[in-house]
Amino acid sequence: MKKLIAIVALVATTFVSANAQLLYRITSNSQQKPSYIIGTFHLEDGSYLDKIPGANAALDEVDQVYGEIDIKTMTNPDTLAATQAITMLPDGKTIKDILTAEQFEKLDKYVTSILGTGLSNPMLFQQMGKMNPATLDNTLTITNFLKKMQGKFNPNNIIDISIQQTAIQKGKKTNGLETMDFQTKLMFGRPMNEMIEQLMCSIDNSEFYDKQTLLLLDAYHEHNIEKLMEITYMKMGNSCDMTEEYMNGLIFNRNSDWAKKIPAIIKNSPTLFVVGAGHLGGEKGVVNLLRKAGFKVEGVK
Repeated sequence: MKKLIAIVALVATTFVSANAQLLYRITSNSQQKPSYIIGTFHLEDGSYLDKIPGANAALDEVDQVYGEIDIKTMTNPDTLAATQAITMLPDGKTIKDILTAEQFEKLDKYVTSILGTGLSNPMLFQQMGKMNPATLDNTLTITNFLKKMQGKFNPNNIIDISIQQTAIQKGKKTNGLETMDFQTKLMFGRPMNEMIEQLMCSIDNSEFYDKQTLLLLDAYHEHNIEKLMEITYMKMGNSCDMTEEYMNGLIFNRNSDWAKKIPAIIKNSPTLFVVGAGHLGGEKGVVNLLRKAGFKVEGVK
């Protein structure tokens, strides 16, 4: 395989250059000023914005920022109460009550491998035992990621939130393409059997998911949204692979919804849209959908 290195390197360089783009300018004949859309990695630090060409200038140029959700809603007491009702188990129930003995044993070993102690620890069980399976899965995934990053990522300075916070500091409006309630139900409000199945999949295939997350981060650092999408769709060849229905709900239906909302939003107010980079590329990605709608969408170098 080594004799192919030169050819592969040339092809890879060409591929990365063609797709190395995270920030796009959106224009049309009806717009007086351009708008922008930027792809983020939800486990990337806010300081990474400085490494995306044109991003800070775009933020200065627009009148408002639209994230997937508006950060102002995150601190609303009613929103927080509604979120907790979705992400936690019903009163009186714990994760031990809804898993089989075998499933709970697997979970306990997995928690121990990440945190150094298991759910037999009363303090830890008090913190995590009342989470529903999807919330627990997400919490363990992020904790494991932070452990592997060894301080290279600040969870209190997530890039999506950081961009909106900077916009507010600059006196700009912020808003969201979706509501907190919608996203919470999408991620943590699925049927209980589906959430349990996904939790077990995360445990049984933890090495695959760990590798996939790091590959996604590498692709993001290459600013390569097409490669990022390919990694997202990697399959293991078992029942844990994402179904078409799941992908539609998580990505493609939302892309379509956003592409329908964006024209009205940017009609009178130049806007920077901040969404996960996995939503931008491909035939069903937001960039292509906006082009089909008649907008000129070009990469900012």
